Amino acid sequence: NATERLHALTWDVAMRRGSCFSQALGIAITSYLTSLSDASRIQAGWADLWVRHGYLITFEGLLSAAGKELGMIEDASVGIGMLKMVSVVLISDDGTTPAAVDRVPVAHSPYVRWIQLTPSGIGSTTQYRFEVGLDPSYYTQRIPGPLLNQTPVRFYPLLYQMGVDIRQWG
Repeated sequence: NATERLHALTWDVAMRRGSCFSQALGIAITSYLTSLSDASRIQAGWADLWVRHGYLITFEGLLSAAGKELGMIEDASVGIGMLKMVSVVLISDDGTTPAAVDRVPVAHSPYVRWIQLTPSGIGSTTQYRFEVGLDPSYYTQRIPGPLLNQTPVRFYPLLYQMGVDIRQWG
């Protein structure tokens, strides 16, 4: 009976972690790709900083640390923290390279052809490589030099939590 409860708890924790990580990853990738479209950031040399130090992605929480919201903060903290294990690589894809089995096609984008998330390592050494296959003309015209040639960029995630508990009110 204790073993079954442990397995059920382990499963619940894994599902919660997977749910939070996937949401945080989607937000981080969207933010990163949006930043690549900002010509002022690219001209200011941000791409070189991202390669050297990582892409800073911040999350802001407004939950209180009371009751069930504490569990939500903990789940978000773990999922956001897992972004430290992710590196993003931009790849020019003219459609002639054989498609890998785990590539996910991006249907209605004129620039993004596919995405692929590849894990490596086990436990605390786990790393994720998130590849984005881009249209070749977009890649050559819009991707800055420091990000060419499959240069990985790591995420540097931060979570700010500013929740107020109603019990703190005067």
